[in-house]
Amino acid sequence: MKKADRTQWFKFFGTLLLVLAGILCALLAVMQIEELNRWYETWQQQLVQLEERVAGMGNRGLVVAVVMLLFTLKSVFPPITIPAICMISGMVLPWYFALLVNIVGVAWLMTIRYFWGKWFGGGHTFRLVRQSDIVRSLLESKGTGNPYLLFTFRLIPAFPVNSISRLYGAMQFPYRNYLFISLGGFMFKILSYTVIGRNVFNPLSASFLLPIILLCFFSGCVLMVLCYVLEGIGRGSKNE
Repeated sequence: MKKADRTQWFKFFGTLLLVLAGILCALLAVMQIEELNRWYETWQQQLVQLEERVAGMGNRGLVVAVVMLLFTLKSVFPPITIPAICMISGMVLPWYFALLVNIVGVAWLMTIRYFWGKWFGGGHTFRLVRQSDIVRSLLESKGTGNPYLLFTFRLIPAFPVNSISRLYGAMQFPYRNYLFISLGGFMFKILSYTVIGRNVFNPLSASFLLPIILLCFFSGCVLMVLCYVLEGIGRGSKNE
């Protein structure tokens, strides 16, 4: 994909996320109407029963083991998504415990992929980076990776966690700095996914919709800023 096309896609998805945030805000406002609230309360009784059955699953140790297994499988099977795993723990565990489990799980996933890259190389992603002087100059900092770009990668929605982790491992970026920066950039998403999972049985409530609104708005802003940065880099490279 050409850089111009990639920039346009960033702009499109950023705009789409901002529009979605606006639509959800409108939905949240509409749900304050009393008649709609009464209708929703009737429907929610069935969701409450489902929530009680899920909460009655009992063995928290087994739930934690399953969640950690899913994070481990995610390292080799990309179709498993981090939002889904975080929401599962949020559904079953108390939110504060689920948040801790999700932070540890994401750190474990990033650690696996980091050392995969350190021991076996960056793979296809590393070869693609080497093909572009601009991308390579942005990514490399004294030959070991750009920490600011790593933080930005973790902020971008749906950006491949596995590939970036492996890439920074292959560049021998210091592990402690890598993990600290990665979790810092990813923390807002972990918190949002956990809260969404915790309130998934009340899908039209402010507790459920607000984290989605903030996530869409934040992600849309990040993509739009990234788009303009890439456009600026493109114009700069043409003027050289």
